Amino acid sequence: MAKSTDAATPLIVALGSYQALKQTKVIDQVIKLSKSSAPNILDVHSADDCAIKFDSTVFADRECIVKQCNPNDWHKFKAWADVIIYRPDQEDVPSHEELINAIHNGTVLCAVPRILHLIGGDIVPSDTAIIEGHDQTKIDNLVNANKRVIAIEELAAFVIVGENAMTIGGEGGSTCHVYTQDESGESITGPLPTTWNEPIPIEEILQFPMPATASHLDALEEHVDTDFVIADDVLQMAALDEECAENAEEVFPKIVACGRTETLQMQAIVDKVLELSGTDLPKVLYVGTASFDRTDRYNVCTKKFREIGCEIRRLDVSELDTVPTMDEMKKVFTEWAEVIMCSGGNTLHALLRWKDVGLDLLMKEASLKGVVLCGGSAGAGCWFSSLHTDSLRPDNMKNKEHVKNELSEEELADWDYTKISALGFVDAVCIPHFDKAGTNGVGREEDAERILQESPTTPAIGVDENAALVVVGNEALAVSGDGKATCHVIVPCDETGEMKSAPLPINWEHPIPVDEILDFPIPATASHLEALEEHVDTDFVVAEDIAQAISEPVNNNDHDQTNVDDIISADVSQIKIVASGNERGMRLQPIVDKVVELSGRDLPKVLYVGTASFDRTDKFSQQTQAFRDMGCEIRRLDVSEGETVPTLDEMKEVVTEWADVIMGSGGNTLHALLRWKEVGLDLLLKEASLKGVVLCGGSAGAGCWFSSLHTDSLRPDNTKNKEHVLNELSEEELADWDYTKISALGFVNAMCVPHFDATGTNGMKRSEHAEEMMKKDPTTPAIGVENDAALVIVGNEAFAVSGDGKATCHVIVPCDETGEMKSAPLPINWEHPIPVDEILDFPIPATASHLEALEEHVD
Repeated sequence: MAKSTDAATPLIVALGSYQALKQTKVIDQVIKLSKSSAPNILDVHSADDCAIKFDSTVFADRECIVKQCNPNDWHKFKAWADVIIYRPDQEDVPSHEELINAIHNGTVLCAVPRILHLIGGDIVPSDTAIIEGHDQTKIDNLVNANKRVIAIEELAAFVIVGENAMTIGGEGGSTCHVYTQDESGESITGPLPTTWNEPIPIEEILQFPMPATASHLDALEEHVDTDFVIADDVLQMAALDEECAENAEEVFPKIVACGRTETLQMQAIVDKVLELSGTDLPKVLYVGTASFDRTDRYNVCTKKFREIGCEIRRLDVSELDTVPTMDEMKKVFTEWAEVIMCSGGNTLHALLRWKDVGLDLLMKEASLKGVVLCGGSAGAGCWFSSLHTDSLRPDNMKNKEHVKNELSEEELADWDYTKISALGFVDAVCIPHFDKAGTNGVGREEDAERILQESPTTPAIGVDENAALVVVGNEALAVSGDGKATCHVIVPCDETGEMKSAPLPINWEHPIPVDEILDFPIPATASHLEALEEHVDTDFVVAEDIAQAISEPVNNNDHDQTNVDDIISADVSQIKIVASGNERGMRLQPIVDKVVELSGRDLPKVLYVGTASFDRTDKFSQQTQAFRDMGCEIRRLDVSEGETVPTLDEMKEVVTEWADVIMGSGGNTLHALLRWKEVGLDLLLKEASLKGVVLCGGSAGAGCWFSSLHTDSLRPDNTKNKEHVLNELSEEELADWDYTKISALGFVNAMCVPHFDATGTNGMKRSEHAEEMMKKDPTTPAIGVENDAALVIVGNEAFAVSGDGKATCHVIVPCDETGEMKSAPLPINWEHPIPVDEILDFPIPATASHLEALEEHVD
């Protein structure tokens, strides 16, 4: 490998013994430092019978080229060598200026500390000694001579990269230890972590045995009840300038709250931070107060952002002597930073320090200027009004390695979680590490519910370790870093006082209102939902005499008598329906194109009726995505709950006068039909259909337009907040349900079978069950619509449209002679519809008698 001739950072691997070079992690680090996958290795030793043994095959096995030479000849190979393993007998070691120059020019040097000291050079600070092994007498003598000591165990290594270093551990937990004196002159020690992937400043490593100096750390419990929430009049307190007014169109705050620090290295989470910042390479300000400004935690938090090329600055305020002036902090917080990243660690310590130095106010100011706030663990919970924290954990300190070295396992486990106030940018309790237990053996989820029962006034959001809650203004969504982890909502039940929890979906592309998210654990309130089976036989078909039907009062709402001439113009349009097998169909381009074509407009006005999905915003976002991307104006009509129902006049205006397209959501069709009948929306939908408004939707939003449909409305999780049900019921309970046939609006005289090619959670195939159902009641033909297809109906004609080039629709009719069900798929290559009566004949063979013996007519 050709090395750069420019001056490079010294690269040294100090070994506890040459046996450390047999350790996989040490070998990996040597090769990594060389910047070559198969570096040239020069083994410098005194003689063939050298007492210092080393097996060079460990590198040869990695396809490295290994050469050996004696100490006097090594310089002949210095231009060739990427790595020098220097192991001469002690008396053979001169002071090699050329060797020192080599390690300053990119060559990696591997040697035991006594060889490094003989070579000379400023490898470590002058008041510091590195030794191999654990000679306690030698260590004590050095410490008494005011030396700081780094002792390397036999199978470990201390890697030095310029002024930075890290420990590589070996088998049996081998590591390095730092020995020094405290202020009273007592000798103190602490082991170094072996989990680092990047080196940190040597001076910082030498402080590891020293506790943090902030006085409040001795009595953190006294601050548990301190109020850290920023006052609403912070604008005046922080002297905000006019920049906030310039950003008036943006939505604040923007927060990415991760379950743990390492989650900030997961691509899905990083992408969300970048997206919210509005730039590919945002300027990132790292605030490591919770982790006592330790560089190893800085490395972990910022790793991914450094790798993509972001400019990153640090703000260290954990210790008094590192705090910048207020003007300096204000400039970097409110003028420079596009992302503020806070570390995990001790949240209570961080909040106290921020309050002491005024950083809390600057964070509020930055948030109002559109700066993205992010972090994991403590760096997630700090943005909320309160959080569930392990800040009183005995080793949650500056140099926890020292504490772990001093306390027994029982002492380390003797602590409790607590709830503390935080900055208050999100009005909820944050529970990071929601899916994990602490070192006290208590699960976060379990303990959080206990604390919430004691003080149930504020809802809580638990964040799994590999997930993040993304908050944008008053909306939020869960993002999974690993495709599994999520966030959870915990709220008290008004009736019983018990805690109810539900996981959030991780497939949302857009945030939904936080208030709606906080309702996830609460079931829908409509009284009929408790006894849906009682409504299976309800007739929802809208009367043919719509003039008479609409002229009758609905739910005691007074409105004008309406004549048929007022409803339907002389130029009556044919009914137009696009019925998709599932909700996804409304995002598939061929199906979307057909809706737009039927509307007669390039950008139709779309009215979304989400009753079947209980007016959930996540469903609205998913099902209207394609039309929003086109630039269509879209309105919502929410009638699932009593308090959201507009007046009849308001509904009539938007349904029959404004809309070009009405889209029904998927979900619980029986619930939707009951609500529409209760509020009079079914009559307005009929009126709209007669005025030429395009009716569309997937699943429930497809079947509702037919005279009847095959439905899973009795499925136990087909409710408002199914996440809560999924969380409460067993797999057996969730599978214990049956399909049923219900009446619908009757605009098409057939039974619709959506999801025709799918199998339900009860293990039954839709197609097979629908055919069995029809045998019991064969009076009405059925049309099955596969998930990625749609049946397009224009007046008395119809055809199938495939969203993926494969899916289609199927006709199922009874055979007059045998009574058996006959089915046939519809072609997906028609450009124009054909009569529905003709389509319904597709499964029936021709009746001409000669067809059975065509061969007889060949001549």
